[in-house]
Amino acid sequence: MDKMALLRRIPLFNDLVPEQLAPLADVLEQRSYQKGQTILYQGDEGDSLFVIMCGRVRIYTLSPDGHELSFWICDDGDFFGEMALLSGEPRSASAEAMQDTEVLVLRRKAFRDHLLSNPPTAIRIIETLSQRLRRTNESVEGLFALNVTQRVARKLLELVDRYGVAEREGVMIDLDLSQEAIASLVGTTRESANRALSHLRDQGIVEVERVRIRVIQPDRLLTFID
Repeated sequence: MDKMALLRRIPLFNDLVPEQLAPLADVLEQRSYQKGQTILYQGDEGDSLFVIMCGRVRIYTLSPDGHELSFWICDDGDFFGEMALLSGEPRSASAEAMQDTEVLVLRRKAFRDHLLSNPPTAIRIIETLSQRLRRTNESVEGLFALNVTQRVARKLLELVDRYGVAEREGVMIDLDLSQEAIASLVGTTRESANRALSHLRDQGIVEVERVRIRVIQPDRLLTFID
């Protein structure tokens, strides 16, 4: 598939006419990353915007004591890396491929030139950044207002809504979710996340199968955060 066709598949650019897409297609780079591979590191120079063609990417930061906090998960059509690109400051977070991932890469100058001449793209970026800021604020508030079990319950509900696959015995979350991954998503230690999952499992609310979590009774998760 040529780059023009790829761009039309991406929500950020799919309202643009061919005359607007052509300059972008000429300067885009296509890259592939394997599952588990780091795409960019917190603190690196930010000179590129990444748009996901297919795959899944986790955006996370490291605390001074080395603990990970995952802010969001990006899927097909999502973009990341724009903060450093817009501000000129170092990367504020790292990005890791959660599965084999294909991305399009847009360098700073081409990105800025495109924004100046295409307001619809700028508006979409502002809207996406606003949504991410809202989710980040809600996550930070949860770190202070909820205990670990409550945070795990709330995160599982979010993941069920976004990645849930209905089964006879509940809803399977279609993500690889190790104890370390859950800990990173709720801002706690692996041991604390394990205790919270064990409590939910003992209550018959979830089942844990290696790196997959099946939520047997989603409604009961609500009782932990109401």
